[in-house]
Amino acid sequence: MQNILPDTAGLMNGGQQHSITVKLGGSTTDERRVIEQLSQDVAQLLQSGYAFIIVHGGGKEISRVMDERGIRPRKVAGLRVTDDATMAVVEQVMNKMNDEICSVMRSIGLSAVKVIGAEGLLICDRKGPVQAEESGKTVSVDLMRVGTVRHVKSEILSEILRQGKVPVVAPYGQGDDGMTLNVNADTAAGSIAGATSEELILLTDVDGVVASRAEGRPAHTLTVAETRDLIDKGVIHGGMLPKIEACIHAIECGVSAARIVNGFADHPLKRALSENSIGTKISP
Repeated sequence: MQNILPDTAGLMNGGQQHSITVKLGGSTTDERRVIEQLSQDVAQLLQSGYAFIIVHGGGKEISRVMDERGIRPRKVAGLRVTDDATMAVVEQVMNKMNDEICSVMRSIGLSAVKVIGAEGLLICDRKGPVQAEESGKTVSVDLMRVGTVRHVKSEILSEILRQGKVPVVAPYGQGDDGMTLNVNADTAAGSIAGATSEELILLTDVDGVVASRAEGRPAHTLTVAETRDLIDKGVIHGGMLPKIEACIHAIECGVSAARIVNGFADHPLKRALSENSIGTKISP
């Protein structure tokens, strides 16, 4: 029988917590079972000296609400082109989703704290135009209200963790002019992990990073250099690209490891931290 108990040997060091940022992908948030199992894993692992920051996406629900309102979605290089109408949907969906995740966590006894990135946590710059291929031509596309994280006010999260609570972050940010900006949730999670955590775990809808198209199976471990090589070869592309870039950014900021794990697996968080871990672990 597979051992799925977390490896906690040497974890407690003078009472210091081992902080992990967990990004809950937009597709995984559609299923209450996933959130319930994540909450159960967090509750158990908190007793072993871990501390968790939860960052959630909202991609599929954002697209659904946009469709209801007749707003045509457009993505370039994995980023959503965000006009004012789209940003209004992003804020509405993210707030509602955050409330739902916190509600599930509280229902099993966790002290979940709602944190809105734009309320002081994520200080952002507006992202400049990106290059994209359209009709065989390279064009410059203005992403409008899309931001890149310049600074994470980590003390907001540190204080919540110090109180033994679990911050749940809706990762849209704010520019210097006070305008809210849409931030890719993977990118935001990487920045938050880099500022606050020892590890980053991305719970998504795939089993990991496929390093060889011929084999078709996800790699168990990769180094940053190996992932960069896979990007250069075009093996990593599309929606996986911002996930990998978030992992690399977090590692470059001092995170010891980043993992991409299937959030639909049974108790994925606990299994990702076990001796027989699942998913792909990316290390320096």
